[in-house]
Amino acid sequence: MLLKSFRTRRWQAAFHARYAFLEDAVPEPQRLRVILGVGRSGTSWVSQVLFKTTLPGRCLSEPLFHMTPRLPFHRAGDHTAVPYEAMPPRHPLRRAYELLAHRQFDPVGLHGVARDEPGWEICLVKEVHALLGAEGLLRAWGAPVVFILRDPVYVLDSLLAAQTLRTIYLDHEVEAVREPAFLRRFAPGREEAVRRAFARTARQESRPQIIQRKVLCVQLLQEMFAVLAGEFPSAKTWRYEQCCQTPEASFRAIAAALALPWDEALARGLAETTQADATSHQPYSVVRDTAQQTDRPLKFLTSAEAALCRAALAAIRSDSSDAPR
Repeated sequence: MLLKSFRTRRWQAAFHARYAFLEDAVPEPQRLRVILGVGRSGTSWVSQVLFKTTLPGRCLSEPLFHMTPRLPFHRAGDHTAVPYEAMPPRHPLRRAYELLAHRQFDPVGLHGVARDEPGWEICLVKEVHALLGAEGLLRAWGAPVVFILRDPVYVLDSLLAAQTLRTIYLDHEVEAVREPAFLRRFAPGREEAVRRAFARTARQESRPQIIQRKVLCVQLLQEMFAVLAGEFPSAKTWRYEQCCQTPEASFRAIAAALALPWDEALARGLAETTQADATSHQPYSVVRDTAQQTDRPLKFLTSAEAALCRAALAAIRSDSSDAPR
């Protein structure tokens, strides 16, 4: 705890030295719009279409991992993986989002800058990192947030196909979603079921252990998203599968939730992504034949591994649970 406190204070000093202009700034959350979801859930598709809005904008894709100074939550692995914790005004994640939406901040050189127009009116951020900070951001500002949900088995299959079994992504969240405070908040009455499900993975070999722990983590994160969307009027959830089945209606609804006008630029951008082209086989392409995505063949997981994942997910759901599936 003392080491964590020291790292945070050191980060705050470095942050202040680099961005002193932020100290006198009043946060303007009305400019901020956020698209959040577990990596490989469809957030890139949604954001790349909405980044074509005709509103003057600053549009950023996954900037948190690349900000300077680095977010201080972990020394190893994904340093952006914030724990589920209270988020006071000077919390590093709050400060990071305040910076991204500040007019004096120059994002030149920052990874993921899709647009940064003079006189921008909105700051649209797509993020797959620091997801456990979502509640803190909603409580701080109530900025419009859309959470993208997807079948956890397909999320994991796509993640591991793109990044391999050795990916650091979600390593810290696998631990954080088992913390008592998180489980009391987002899986009340099922805490023991979750603990048992994770405990069963401890007896597995490395590959099935990693697969099952991460699919459980994806499920619990998406349950968190659903709870937050039910509590905060500015937050909405939308399913990737629904986007594939009814693209225009879905994207219109997502744009409306983020207070973005639906116009010809967005309609054209969506149309460009819903038919396969020469890039469609690439793991990070957002151009797909969307009609074939919901039940596509698995790319990384075997059928036996997918069955293990389904069994693990069933073990943490109650019959009355309205958790996303």
